[in-house]
Amino acid sequence: MELIISNIASIFLIVAVGFGANKAGVLPMTANKYLSSLLLKVTCPCIVITSMASNQLNADTLNITIQALVGSCLWIYASSLIGIFLSKKIFRIPSEDQGTYALAFGSANNGFIGFPITIALFGSGILYIMIIHNIAMQVFFLYSLGGLILNMNSEGGSINVSGLLATIRNPNTIAAVIGFIIMFTGISIPEPLFECFDMIGSATTPLSMLLVGMQLGECEFSSIIKNKNLFIMCALKMVLIPVLTFLAVNWLPLMPEVKVGLVFAASFPAAVAIVPVISEENKDPLLAAEIVTLTTILSMVMIPVAASFLINTYGISA
Repeated sequence: MELIISNIASIFLIVAVGFGANKAGVLPMTANKYLSSLLLKVTCPCIVITSMASNQLNADTLNITIQALVGSCLWIYASSLIGIFLSKKIFRIPSEDQGTYALAFGSANNGFIGFPITIALFGSGILYIMIIHNIAMQVFFLYSLGGLILNMNSEGGSINVSGLLATIRNPNTIAAVIGFIIMFTGISIPEPLFECFDMIGSATTPLSMLLVGMQLGECEFSSIIKNKNLFIMCALKMVLIPVLTFLAVNWLPLMPEVKVGLVFAASFPAAVAIVPVISEENKDPLLAAEIVTLTTILSMVMIPVAASFLINTYGISA
């Protein structure tokens, strides 16, 4: 337990360093564009390829793939429906904002934050499930049903074709396809190339946590916290959804790795990708950005709690 807490604390201390570096002017927001691009287009694809190449194709891998894909889709849709119910029936959120909360509840920042934390705490096996979850979220939810959900209380709403095409061209999606090809064909990556990818991918965790800290350093926390409904809804996403996910999957005949992956994904904050999706549908991007920010802050507590619980419950760790 002490080792688990130490590993988690080390990761989140990097967030504090990024926060301090931003406040000191070492990491100004002008650096965000370039560092984010480095993370999403270079280091993350490397970690995806090396992690998937480390998994061998067998009956268990196929079983995990099917369970993870189906389970991810069901989790995404169920979480979105919970967001709709809470915003519409319980908290009476204005109708134009209900779709935003539904999209936030059904999303998870399992790429930008999820990949590096997952590989650090659980290893490549659970990261493989997180990669499948990320693809399912983007292809079968954000850029396909996203527009329809955002406009559920009004006329209009369509599949975001440009966003869907962008997802297909996304470096992480391309890296995942390469990883699948390596797994299914049994191709072996030359050792020097594998080591190169592995070393570059190892920069993902510190880089992503520095970026989270830097972005939090630019936030106006006081205005966000003053919005009572926003705070309650974000707290429910970060607490209720992981708890309900565990209660749902724990008794199902799923492989332990899939259970860990689905529950851990549920503990991540709302995906940054909801902001451009919401902007394209002419909804309120500021509300989306506030949800992403607040759930990210709350995840600083929820992710360590979820990780410790899952490691102790299922005995799976890096």
